[in-house]
Amino acid sequence: MSLGLNKIGLLGIRAPIFSAFIVLLLTAAAAAGISRLKVDDSLSELFRTNTPEFKTYEEIDKRFPSSEYDVLVVVEGKRLLTQDGLSAFSNAAADLQLIDGVSGIVSMLSARGKPDATGYPPPIVPDPPPSDPAEFEKVVETLRSNDIVKGKFLSDDGQLAMMVLALDRKVVAEKSAKAVIGEIEETAKQDLAPAGLSVKLAGAPVMQLEIRNAVERDQLVYNGLGLLFGAGIAALFFRRISLMLIAALPPVIAVAWALGLLGWLNFKLNLFLNVMTPLIMVMGFADSMQMVSAFRIRLREGDTKLQAIRFAILVVGPACVLAHGATLLSFLALLFSESGLIRTFGEAGAMAVCISFIAVIVVLPILALLLVRNEKTLARDHTPADGMMDALGTFVGAVVDRVVKHSVIYTLIAFALFAYFAALHLRLEPRYRLADQVPDREQAIAATGRIDSKLTGANPFHVMIQWHNGASLYDPATLKVIEETHQALEKAAGLGNVWSLESLRRWLRESGQDNVETIKKYVGLLPEHLVRRFIAKDEKAVLVTGRLPDVDASQILPLVHTVDQALDPIRKANPDYEISVTGLPALAARNSYRMISQLDESIPLCVLVAAVLLALAFRSTFVGFISLLPGLFPVVTSGAMLYFMGGGLEFSSVVALIVVFGLGVDALIHFLNRLRLEEKPGVPPELAIRRARVLVGPAIILTTIVLAFGLGVTIFSDLPSLRLFGLVCGVTLLASLVADLVFLPATILVYRRYISGHDV
Repeated sequence: MSLGLNKIGLLGIRAPIFSAFIVLLLTAAAAAGISRLKVDDSLSELFRTNTPEFKTYEEIDKRFPSSEYDVLVVVEGKRLLTQDGLSAFSNAAADLQLIDGVSGIVSMLSARGKPDATGYPPPIVPDPPPSDPAEFEKVVETLRSNDIVKGKFLSDDGQLAMMVLALDRKVVAEKSAKAVIGEIEETAKQDLAPAGLSVKLAGAPVMQLEIRNAVERDQLVYNGLGLLFGAGIAALFFRRISLMLIAALPPVIAVAWALGLLGWLNFKLNLFLNVMTPLIMVMGFADSMQMVSAFRIRLREGDTKLQAIRFAILVVGPACVLAHGATLLSFLALLFSESGLIRTFGEAGAMAVCISFIAVIVVLPILALLLVRNEKTLARDHTPADGMMDALGTFVGAVVDRVVKHSVIYTLIAFALFAYFAALHLRLEPRYRLADQVPDREQAIAATGRIDSKLTGANPFHVMIQWHNGASLYDPATLKVIEETHQALEKAAGLGNVWSLESLRRWLRESGQDNVETIKKYVGLLPEHLVRRFIAKDEKAVLVTGRLPDVDASQILPLVHTVDQALDPIRKANPDYEISVTGLPALAARNSYRMISQLDESIPLCVLVAAVLLALAFRSTFVGFISLLPGLFPVVTSGAMLYFMGGGLEFSSVVALIVVFGLGVDALIHFLNRLRLEEKPGVPPELAIRRARVLVGPAIILTTIVLAFGLGVTIFSDLPSLRLFGLVCGVTLLASLVADLVFLPATILVYRRYISGHDV
C-alpha cells in the first residue's frame, strides 16, 4: 500500500556511519541555505494574481511610487493648536523633512491662502507662528476652516493632526526601513514630546517593518517552544536520552533541511511560511513517535536493535508513507489558489512534506542504530517510562471498551454532531481586514485606528485614469474626465478626503485663476513628490485618491461596485480614457471573498481524494468510506467554533483547516494500518479494534498533543492571523483525536455488526 517507498529506510541502515556523514553534509548545506532566507513583508502579495485588477495595482505602484509608500505621522494632544504645540509641530515638520530617506512632507502646514496680486499664495500658518494671541487665534480659525485641512489633516476637535511623509525607496533600500523609520519616530518624539504631544506612526512602510519584526521574532519563539515541547514529551514517556534523541532529532533535521532548501530556492519568509517551522516539526514528530514507539515495543520483546528498526520500517513505514501522502495532498490543493502567497505556501509545504518523510524514514533508523548501545538493557527495562506508556494504553483500552459497549449511541452522536457543525460551518462568510495581517500590539494599528476615528481613514482608495490618444494632460477633455471622476468619488463613495489635479483647480477657481496656463504654472511650482502623487511622470496617467477606514472587505466591496457604476457613464462618454478603480482596499475587496470561498470549497475535495487514496492503498471501498467522517468532522468542528466566536472564514483559518486535515489523517492511517494487521479469521471485530487502538493509541495521543501544542504556539504571535491559525489548528487536532479514538471505532463496529461481517 506504500508502493515500497518505506523501504528507502533500509538503505541507510546498511552503512549507518557513512549515511550519518551524508546527513551531516546535507545539514551543513542546509545551514548555508538558511542564512539566505529573507522576509517578505508585502501587504499585497496575498492578492498577487494574473488578473487585470492586480496588474492595474502594480501599474500605480510603478507610475505613482508615493501612492502606497507613505509614512503617516499621527500627532495628538489637547495642546496641539496652542502656540507651543503649533511651534513644536512646525519644528518637527522641518526636522522630518531633513531626514535622509524622506523625499517630501505634506501636512496642515502645507495649506496656502489665496494668491496675492503677484500670484504668490502665502502659507496659512506663517513661520514662525504669530506671537500676538489675537493674530494666533485668527490663524488657527483659518486653519480649522480650510477645506484642504479640516477632516483631512486636522481633526474637527483640533486635537489630532497627520503628517504624510513620502519615502525615497532607494534610500530606504540602502539604509533599511528600520533605520529610516526609527529616525523618523525618534525625531518626531524629540520635537513634540516637550509640548505634551504624542506621536504614533502608520502607513504601509511601518506596517511592513512591524510584520518583518514579528516574523523574525516568531521564528525564534516557534523553533524554541516546538523543539522544547517535542523533546520534553519524548523524554517524559520514553525516559531514555537515546530514545528521546531518536524521536526528536529527525524533525529538527527536517526543519533545517526544509528551511535550507527554501533559502537556496530564494523563497522569502512571510506570514504563512512563518508557520512552516512548527508545521514541519510536528509533522515529522507525529511519525517519528510512531516509529520509535514500534521500535521500543520490539526491543522490549527481545529483538536486536537492527531487527527492531527493520520492523518499524516495514510495519509502521507504510503508514508513514500514506500519512505524508495525505498531507502532501493538502499542500498540493493550495497550488490551485489564485493567491500567489498561498501558492508559494503550497509549494514550500509540499517540499517540506517530502523532506520530513525522508528525515523520518531514513535518518531515524540511522540514529536508532548509532545511539542505542545496549538493547538488552532496554529489553529488560520496566521503568516508569513503560508505566506511563502502559497507563496511556490502559486509558485508551477503557475508552475503546466503552465505545464498543455503546457503539450505536456513539455512532448516532457522531453523525448528529457532524450534521449540526456542518450546518454552522456553511453559514460562515469569508472575511478579510488589513489589520489582521499586521501586528496589533504595535503602533501602526493604534495610529490607524486614531486616523479612522478622527479623520477620513488611512487606507488609500485610487481611481487611475490613463489615455493613449495623444491628448495632453491639460487638454479640456482630459481635465473634464478628471473633474467628473473626482466628483463621482466624492458623491458615489461619500469620501471627503479626495485628492487629484481637480483639487488644485478648485483652489485656483476660488480666486478666479483656473485657466490652463495658471494650472500649469502651479503644477510646476509644487514639490516633485507632491506632483507625483497624482500625475505620472509622462503625464499620460493621473490618480484620483481618497482614503478609507480599515474595515472588513465585505463592507468595501459594495463601495467598489458603487464607484464602478458611477464611473460607467464617464467611461462610455470618453472611450479613449481608461478609468480603473484600484488600491489595496479595492483589490482586497474584489479578491478576498472569491479566493477564501475557493479554498473552503477545496477542503471536501481534499477529503474525498484522500478517501479514494486510502481505499486504493488498503484495497477496500469500506476504508475509503469510513475515513470521510474522521476527515471532515474536525473541519466542521472548527467551523462551528468560528461561528460561535462570531468570526468568519479568513485566509489563515481556511489554510489551517486544509493543512491540519492532512496532519489529522495521520492518526487515522496508523490505526487502519494496525487494524489491518490485527484482523484475522476468527478474531472478533471488538478484539481486533481494541488491540489496534491500544497499540497505536498512546502514540497517537502523544503526537496529537505535540501537534496541537506545536501549531498552537502561534497563539502567542503578535500577528492576529497567526493567532487565529494556531487556535484553529489546536481545535481541529483535538476534534480529530475525538473522531479517531471514539467515533471511528464505533462506526467500524456498527458496520461490522449490523451491515457486513467482512474484514477491512
